[in-house]
Amino acid sequence: MQYSRTTLACSIYLVLSTVHAESIQNEVQAHRSVSLIPIVVQADKTDEVGTTTYSKEQLENTPNAQKTMTDFLKINPNVQFSNTVMEGGKQGEISGAEISINGALAYENKLLLNNVSLNNLINPASGNQDYNTTDLSGSSATTTVNTHLICELEVLDSNVSAEYGEFTGGVVKAKTCAPKTQVGKIHGQMSYDYTSSDWTNFSHVTEGELEEYDDDNKQYQKDFVKQGLSASLYGRVTDRVGISLGLAKRWSDIDLKSDLLTVENANQKRENDNVNLNVYADLSDQHKLRVGLQFQNDQKDLEQANNLNSGKQVNSKNAALDVELVSQFQKAKITQSLVYQQQKMLNESDSDALVSWKSSPDKDWSSTNTAVEGGYGTRSQQLDVLEYKIKSEFTPFHFENLEHKVTVGAGYGNYTADWQRPDSVYSYFLPSGVGLAGTSSCLNAQGDVDPYCDLSYNDGKGQFHIQRDVFGAGKIDVSQDRAHLFLEDRMNWNNLLKANIGLRADYDSLNGQTNLAPRSSFIYQPFKDSRLAFTAGWNRYYANNLFTYKLLDGVNQLNSREKRSSVKDDWTFVSASTNNVQRSELDTPYTNETVFAVNGRIGLFDAQLKYVNRDNKDQIRKKRISFTPITDEYDNYGMSEANIYTFSIANHHPIEFLSTQNRFQLGLDYSDITRNFTDYDNNSYNSLTYQQYILYQGDIIDESLRPAENFARPWSARLSWDIQHNYLPLKISHLFCYRSNYDAMVSSTIPFANRPIAPNGDAIKTAYNATRIDGSFTWDMRTTYDIALAKENKLILGLTINNLTNQDNKYTQSNSNYLYSESGRQFIADITFKF
Repeated sequence: MQYSRTTLACSIYLVLSTVHAESIQNEVQAHRSVSLIPIVVQADKTDEVGTTTYSKEQLENTPNAQKTMTDFLKINPNVQFSNTVMEGGKQGEISGAEISINGALAYENKLLLNNVSLNNLINPASGNQDYNTTDLSGSSATTTVNTHLICELEVLDSNVSAEYGEFTGGVVKAKTCAPKTQVGKIHGQMSYDYTSSDWTNFSHVTEGELEEYDDDNKQYQKDFVKQGLSASLYGRVTDRVGISLGLAKRWSDIDLKSDLLTVENANQKRENDNVNLNVYADLSDQHKLRVGLQFQNDQKDLEQANNLNSGKQVNSKNAALDVELVSQFQKAKITQSLVYQQQKMLNESDSDALVSWKSSPDKDWSSTNTAVEGGYGTRSQQLDVLEYKIKSEFTPFHFENLEHKVTVGAGYGNYTADWQRPDSVYSYFLPSGVGLAGTSSCLNAQGDVDPYCDLSYNDGKGQFHIQRDVFGAGKIDVSQDRAHLFLEDRMNWNNLLKANIGLRADYDSLNGQTNLAPRSSFIYQPFKDSRLAFTAGWNRYYANNLFTYKLLDGVNQLNSREKRSSVKDDWTFVSASTNNVQRSELDTPYTNETVFAVNGRIGLFDAQLKYVNRDNKDQIRKKRISFTPITDEYDNYGMSEANIYTFSIANHHPIEFLSTQNRFQLGLDYSDITRNFTDYDNNSYNSLTYQQYILYQGDIIDESLRPAENFARPWSARLSWDIQHNYLPLKISHLFCYRSNYDAMVSSTIPFANRPIAPNGDAIKTAYNATRIDGSFTWDMRTTYDIALAKENKLILGLTINNLTNQDNKYTQSNSNYLYSESGRQFIADITFKF
């Protein structure tokens, strides 16, 4: 009831306040002579409920140390970040943050650069699998896009048009823009930024964590230098042809100490490369063509701190050709796009054998009794995409007093994914049994020296390997065809009532299903303009069908175990791998969305109060259905629900104060999220031991009602304040964020004698207890100073300070009550030359 009173009060306040809007707006217009902050405006475009558009200037001014799309979105109240987004020990990383939109998991969002998908459709929930013989590391995005190379960022979090599909979270779309300069004039900019561990404070939580941090191991990046370079050129070659070129490179050198006695360092490196080339051609007054080429590459150069000769390189690449033709006819505007895309992930080790030894005079690099050398071989995965889309936006027409704007569209895509291990990889067990009984020779039956034999062990008694796992070479292919149709009608009755009714149909050849997703939203404007509007929406969104469910079906069948009894014996087959991952007949996950919002203009401010409910069905999770052999299976028994309340307010014109122009934006959000799984790849769910009921904080509840552990801080507040001086070329941007305290879930097994009885008669075995993690506050600031050099040329000096007040903020990882610390104060300097 309390929330209902708050909603009603805010609605009444909006209604009463808007009666003064016209007079206040007239007063604002009387002061047009004031020098305002330049912004990018499209006269025919207004943000609707569920849509937020960020301009180039906002992208440049907002504190964003990583220069990535997702990190920028910390200003959006409908976007939640992982608990570990600011982890202090990983500040040497340069990849983008994982985000949740309206309670969805990170891989349930759709990420676009123009018409090209940036989503990882193969293994987006794999996490860090760099040191693995089968899996590859994976996150929701295949690669990282540098915000220096885009001119607009659009976020669709609710009431999403039927034009978009294959998501159950939200849509994040980055865009490049056509140059609008004079013919023959080339414009652009070059930028460089720098930060390091010397410019970063680490506020330790415990002496134990600080000790680990000082050890410089792989968990804590104490010494790093992070830098970035970017350049962009754009201009019109002729009246009808324009070109834009963007180049960006970011890299981080991470110094780590080796655990080995014979090697001093195990240094690592991170690199990210971006190339965007777009050619814009006005073929005629009716037809406009854009041809785009883009390439992104994320690369890691790694050394394992406790393994000898363990060097490896991990790459994630995305290359695409994006062709778009826009044709304006008398009755319709038709947009066609053709995309050819290749995504490739490669994990390449220096060695195809991982060998464990007992330490000896010849195997002397370890400070422990075990010495390990070698690597994990090479494995890759690739996705090839050919996709065509067509959309027709018909000229608005009237029927009676109702205006209709109809849009229809269709698309087809062919997708081929593969997982490959080009050469067999071997993992040698620590010598034991007869392998430690001694050997007088390391010559095999062919008279060659066996590399898996060591005569120096145990005063010359010797050791050799008798058992190994073989990860066989192989390739697994999966092909998929997708097609979609959509129809949408935007109706307007005298600007008093508006409605958007749409229907989208998606076909997926992997499961042979055709899914229908209705979309609808209704807007009531009592004053027939944007001063006050009430919005309601009911929508359904269907997810993408990830390739991982099918690719993993046969991977483990390539694995086997071999043994031998002496150095002279050949390796003989013992058994095939009994581990397997299979899938049941999977339906496409979907979510039903309900939206209610009220937005209006209160004097100089635009305000919005919004409620979004997401009821997620048929979500995919992994379960263990057998221990002998070990068999995991994907099914559709995952479920979750999210209730998201947000309030945002921002001034639509700058406020003058003490010779400065000021813009404010406040965002508040409250989230109530429940989920009965972590992600599709988490195998903590075991159907053999599964119980419907659990003990949570001493109460018996259904397992599906357990609060989500990640992306689920109950509430947060975000305030941005942008300042531009009237008489100085100085800009200052502040971002204040408060994230509420939250409960970290820690599970335990209840002693047999103390197990309570559930409503279904079962004895409850598992208890979840919440560990309260304190709220966190950060104040990030960015300031720039322009130095005019010549006509149309200027130098911009920039400084970003994250966590300005050096707050000691804490977080915890999944199913753990151990406290880790976020980054302390961090400085990032940058310099830009614009011409």
